[in-house]
Amino acid sequence: MKPDARRVLFLDAGAGAAGDMILGALIDAGAPLARVKRELAGLDLPAWSLTCRKTLRCGISGRDARVRVRGDDTARDYRTIRKIVRGGGLAADVRERALAVFERLIRAEAEVHGVPVERAHLHEVGAVDAIVDIVGTSIALSILAPRHIVVSPMTTGHGSVRCQHGTYPVPAPATLLLVRGFPTVAGEHAFERLTPTGAAILTTIADAWGPMPALLPRAIGYGAGDRDVPGVPNMLRAVVGDAPGEAGSDVERRVVVIEFTVDDATPQLLAYVAERLREAGALDVFVTPVLMKKGRPGHNVTLVSRPDDSGRLAGIALEETPTLGVRMRDERRIELQREIVKVRTRYGHVRVKLGHRDGRRIQAWPEFDDCAAAARKHSVPLAEVQQAALSALARDR
Repeated sequence: MKPDARRVLFLDAGAGAAGDMILGALIDAGAPLARVKRELAGLDLPAWSLTCRKTLRCGISGRDARVRVRGDDTARDYRTIRKIVRGGGLAADVRERALAVFERLIRAEAEVHGVPVERAHLHEVGAVDAIVDIVGTSIALSILAPRHIVVSPMTTGHGSVRCQHGTYPVPAPATLLLVRGFPTVAGEHAFERLTPTGAAILTTIADAWGPMPALLPRAIGYGAGDRDVPGVPNMLRAVVGDAPGEAGSDVERRVVVIEFTVDDATPQLLAYVAERLREAGALDVFVTPVLMKKGRPGHNVTLVSRPDDSGRLAGIALEETPTLGVRMRDERRIELQREIVKVRTRYGHVRVKLGHRDGRRIQAWPEFDDCAAAARKHSVPLAEVQQAALSALARDR
């Protein structure tokens, strides 16, 4: 589903987070359980069931999401998980978000165990409940369609936790790798409050971190943790609302800028890579000539990515070009409200891109591909078709 331009999702992880807590909170906030289950049904997994019953934690009502699996002890590697997710008939945004979460999670687990990513066989990552939690959360986010997601600092807990390989300190090793560079707090209670799956989801989907932003709340949901902790509601809270201001106001969101330089790539290769990156979801790609070491002429490739696409796009750059590394940085981007309209000209229909600010149109430009096709068809200059489209826009609006 296309994100709502004004919709904001705030996830309060002050009590910690796990995959089932996040999924339960999103369902409690309005993502229909029946639809989530229906879209999950296409995954090639052993028999499983998902329930999301109402429960209480410290007097607060929320949803207890539970995945039950019968007879599965398979250790699935990342390649198998990709095959399951890609073959599940999911919408593109759901599929790509889920794969981005799995990539973060599997890389952290592989680093902890000293295993190459593609050869890792990890029970924790490959378990059916983790797959259902991650893909189910991606489905719920697609339904709620927030344009901007803000997450509070994550409470990790402290003490120790027993895992398959022994007793580990809290945060668990994989969790600690996943939260590098993100705000966390230990909290007062000595048990695991942030799981690797919860950490992977939150650090992948977040556009910003901090307290609840200014918004007009529309729906509130709570996802219950396993324990009922005295005096502390063991719940992850989801608040869905609209950003204040007029419907036509600017949209600010976080993007990731990825850059790398090469002096041994052919122009044909760079053109191919730029096109592939755009097809894979890059918001923008451009190439700049630069002078590199030893006086060699080279190229600086810059791409702009959504946060949850950045790891995958960086991987494409590393696989397809001779570069040995890429630079990544978070930046803020302010966008005009966008609209595409179709106008009728004597050369046929042409799409026109519009930019609005505070309810006022301040940008308008015809779609190049439409104008170029019409100019060739009618053997007229490109500028003539573009002007005809703008005249038709002025006439119709």
